[in-house]
Amino acid sequence: MHSFKHFLVVPLSLFLNIVLAQNYQAIHGSSYAGSLGVGSNPASIVHVPYAWDITPFSVQFKQATNAVKIDKFSLLSSPSAAEVSAATGNKKRFVYANQDIRLLNTRINLNAKTAIAFGANIRNYVYANVSGANWQDTIQYFRDFLKINVGNLPFNGQSVGSTWGEVYASYAHTIIDDGDKLLNAGITLKVTRALAGGYAKAQSVNYSASTDVNTPGYMLLNGNLVYGYSSNFDNIKSGNSFKANRNIFLQKTYSGISADFGVEYILLTNEDKEEGGEFAYETKLGVSMLDVGMNKFRYGSQSRLALAGKTGITDTLLQDKFSSVTSFSSFNDSLAGIAGSFTNVSGPFHIYQPARVVINVDQHVLHNIFINAELIIPILPVVAKNSLYLKDMNLLAITPRWELKALGAYLPVLVNNQKQVWVGGAIKAGPILLGTHNLANIFAKNKTQNGGLYLALTIRPGKKYDRQGHYPKDKLPGKGKGSVECPKF
Repeated sequence: MHSFKHFLVVPLSLFLNIVLAQNYQAIHGSSYAGSLGVGSNPASIVHVPYAWDITPFSVQFKQATNAVKIDKFSLLSSPSAAEVSAATGNKKRFVYANQDIRLLNTRINLNAKTAIAFGANIRNYVYANVSGANWQDTIQYFRDFLKINVGNLPFNGQSVGSTWGEVYASYAHTIIDDGDKLLNAGITLKVTRALAGGYAKAQSVNYSASTDVNTPGYMLLNGNLVYGYSSNFDNIKSGNSFKANRNIFLQKTYSGISADFGVEYILLTNEDKEEGGEFAYETKLGVSMLDVGMNKFRYGSQSRLALAGKTGITDTLLQDKFSSVTSFSSFNDSLAGIAGSFTNVSGPFHIYQPARVVINVDQHVLHNIFINAELIIPILPVVAKNSLYLKDMNLLAITPRWELKALGAYLPVLVNNQKQVWVGGAIKAGPILLGTHNLANIFAKNKTQNGGLYLALTIRPGKKYDRQGHYPKDKLPGKGKGSVECPKF
């Protein structure tokens, strides 16, 4: 029988289908990032070689997992042939995903030293991990799974996910301009709407082989499980229209605020300006703190806390109870039958956004060639380790790029927090930026579980209306005290 295998694999495949629906790595640190740059450092919107730009639409998604594998599918093939299954082996398992949609993101220079930006975004982060789990294709029954996982006891795992909308406004200003260097500082304030959220935590789940010869197999000893989700899901009714469900879903959501902060130090150059003109630089160092805030929710009616401890809970009983689960309520009914204690969880709960420090160094190499390095340091594991919070999967990225205003080629090398190494790629052609986090998603048919895509449409002014034509020469960056003017190339 394959009932237990289906019980594990189907939820994982559904999870991936949901999340594949904040990270334009190729252009991080670039002066041409414009309105897209505000998401990685609000200070970056000042030193841009055109007076304004608008990104009417962009979308990005990224996922990383060792728990699921996808075969017979690449970004160039039909998804109808894809095969999704649980990955075999004995290991700590994880799933990470994030995605965003950006609408009407706009950046405007008020003058040569001040810029603003504004727009709206919809964002989602999800992660899940398990302390250790062994899975083999030969498993037929729950007892088989328990037998090969005795060495992984006790089981611990957690998952947290949240989706929110935000409307933001950014302000950035040049604090220092002495002709040789610039120091820009910026801030973004966001009004957020917590659209959906949920979590699950399992701790100290333990079992042992039965000592009763009449009851072979395994007995559940202890452990606890708590899970919750936002109450607006309770209001969705299958008989309602999409519009009616959408309206009632959004009514039961809460507003909040969050913020980004950033500074950018730029060492200017008087040589090799090429297309960058007065906006050329030798080295750029950016430091930012992103997504400082939280999303508020109220527990849904099926949220529960379950404690093990009831005697006589065998592997056979567990398989019988859960193999026919078809809904959240039927899952709760099954869990109530085997738990020593089973209680409702109610009231408000909060999920922190993925607060982190981003350190970005952008080095001009030759002509229009640059190398960008970025390090991401999470904050919440230190300051809010006992709270619910989201995790960004990024750790380190090195991105060589060749870039002009209208053209660009990028080759980001990414290392995530699970030590996976991806080689990505992106191109810019006029207003279009198209990239993949992992080139293997294109060239291999068994790698799409790790990687993702981004696409952005950005409208920029023509050369007649760029900043070098828009502002007097003595008001451009680097024209402060002690600056030296050089002829354009």
